[in-house]
Amino acid sequence: MNIFFWTSGFWPSIGGVETQGLLFVQKMQKRGHSYLVVTQKGHPSEKDEEIYEGIAIKRFDFKRILFNCGDTFKSVRNYVEWALQSFQPDIVHLSGCLGESAILFSMLRNLFSIPVVLTNHAPHYGIKMPSIVRKVCSQADRICCVSKWVIRETIKLIPEVKNKLRLIYNGIPLFSVAPTSLSFTPPVLMLIGRLSPEKGFSTAIEAFSLLKKRGSSAKLLIAGDGIERNLLLRLVRDLQLGDSVTFTGALKREEIPSTINRASLVVIPSHFESFGLVALEAMQMGRPVIASRVGGLPEIISSSEMGVLVPPNDPLALYKAIEVLINQPEKTIQMGAIGRTIALENFTIDQNAAQYEALYNELQ
Repeated sequence: MNIFFWTSGFWPSIGGVETQGLLFVQKMQKRGHSYLVVTQKGHPSEKDEEIYEGIAIKRFDFKRILFNCGDTFKSVRNYVEWALQSFQPDIVHLSGCLGESAILFSMLRNLFSIPVVLTNHAPHYGIKMPSIVRKVCSQADRICCVSKWVIRETIKLIPEVKNKLRLIYNGIPLFSVAPTSLSFTPPVLMLIGRLSPEKGFSTAIEAFSLLKKRGSSAKLLIAGDGIERNLLLRLVRDLQLGDSVTFTGALKREEIPSTINRASLVVIPSHFESFGLVALEAMQMGRPVIASRVGGLPEIISSSEMGVLVPPNDPLALYKAIEVLINQPEKTIQMGAIGRTIALENFTIDQNAAQYEALYNELQ
């Protein structure tokens, strides 16, 4: 099939939606489907058009287009009309129902006479539901939610779309790097992801400070970049943790498994998480996970045998969970092994792709 994939972010931008989108399209193309990706231009240096690993990508500055309208909007409309004639897609797959990307798609929806599949990564972000979410959901033929939590929240907000909803968990491919044995000399805690407020990294740093005050030799590894980098650096300095905390900066995808191998356990202190790709990455590498009990994370860490869930924004509870695991190496190693088994059995990119492929076929 030919799929017109419209998304709020894509390679080389970094984030859960961007990463999952690239992995998904790569896998679907290997299964014989062709994709044309239309996405937000993440940086001025990015090309307007290019082919990346066989994936045709067209980038627009959606925000500028919406504010300027006029000829810039016409250029997007003309491109869509051209793509419909030349590419002849069988399905439109819209990734995300928030932001400028979704607004622009909604304005152009009448151009598409083919089925529209929407992946709903998150129904809202703790704010009053934007009207665009309801509109985009009403315009889709099927709405795929990345967790049961997203399904529940969507029904709560837009009950009229209940019959369109489907559950399709995200999945990741098998890393080419094998997991190494867990080491606790010293214990290494790892945070990985975008350095932004909703990820709760400041909570983890405060928990780590409590651990160090008890005389622990543990180290903290923070992998990622984002708007909170300077704030987190200042927090580390104010808590006098500088010798025990390392910031790696942003990681390329191929660097993720070897970096996770440096950790004894991975901490996900998010305030909001509709799914949690980092949890899957850590579990696949045999690392136990301590995560906030929010959003879709309890669906991944579904048993105390494979990880620990704590209340969000609670440094004391997080510290206590960390202390238990680093002081019980045998239990922690077993927890990592069980988590790896679950990740490899239940959350693969092959399962994710097969479910979307079945849905595409259902709509033909």
